Amino acid sequence: MTTVETSRETIEAVCVSVLTGHGATVDNARPVARAIARAEADGNRVCGLYYLPIFCRHLTVGKVDGEAVPDVTTRGATVAVDARYGFAHPAIAAGMPALIGAARRAGVAAMAVRNSYNCLALGHHVLPLADAGLIGICVSNAPASVAPPGATRALFGTNPLAFAVPSKEGAPPIVVDQSMSAVTKTEMILRRNRGEAIPTGWAQDKHGQPTTDAATGLEGSLLPAGGRKGANIALLVEILAAALTGAALSTEASAFGNDEGGPPRVGQFLIAIDPDHFSAGHFCEAVDGLMAAHEAAGVRLPGHSGRKQAVCVDADLWQAALRLSKPEGAQESQSN
Repeated sequence: MTTVETSRETIEAVCVSVLTGHGATVDNARPVARAIARAEADGNRVCGLYYLPIFCRHLTVGKVDGEAVPDVTTRGATVAVDARYGFAHPAIAAGMPALIGAARRAGVAAMAVRNSYNCLALGHHVLPLADAGLIGICVSNAPASVAPPGATRALFGTNPLAFAVPSKEGAPPIVVDQSMSAVTKTEMILRRNRGEAIPTGWAQDKHGQPTTDAATGLEGSLLPAGGRKGANIALLVEILAAALTGAALSTEASAFGNDEGGPPRVGQFLIAIDPDHFSAGHFCEAVDGLMAAHEAAGVRLPGHSGRKQAVCVDADLWQAALRLSKPEGAQESQSN
């Protein structure tokens, strides 16, 4: 893969230009662009520029409403957000101040998001909670692509889970962001496009047999991380992110990767916890102890890898983004 060097700020600016050029409002484009830029800065290519052309097509065909205004409702320590078939990022951001305020008042607060769209890397959505001194947990369901052990068809999405934990002042938070599948669907597509084999345990064919061919696996289904244990967590994510929020189940949601089926209507569920309500003032000390123990063992905690000012991105994806940012790029997307 050939790469080019750019900056996070440049990626964000180009993505805003592309998304607004394809029908998104500036208020909706900015949080999405910020998430794409963060993913590229973190080296998370499966949640970055790869999705920009897809988002443009979906704006053009109406699979996502770029002009949607999220509807936020609060009651006690709960926040409910209807994304109204728009992007997940502005919907989650719209409810975030109320979620943070409720957690500080009550100790624990939760936010449900429905009628939503692909929220990319979930770590992006829990970092504001950690920055506010809260423990943040986020789950999301996704269009069905994962078969639990013994099933021959997909029943869950990759159904990711992320959490962020604040550290001592000046230190980066602990951040974990992972799907409940053995691999992301985007990585499978990239492997298929490059003609690369996949490891055993990533996917199965449509008859439920293991495969090392990415194309065959995409025709069949992905497999859960950790077998039955991963499938059980995916089930919990499905219950919290879809059943509890009023969103579409994974088996009902239209695919993120094609233009058919209308809005996917998936959901997200976030929990915010204020340590000051529970830890008798010992939380930061305990987290520092965890960090010290990991460092002594030669292990870096998730989220502590650090970021470089320069960001290396896939050259082809970057050129595609630059083309889409030009007026003729928007016209080309609308004609496809």
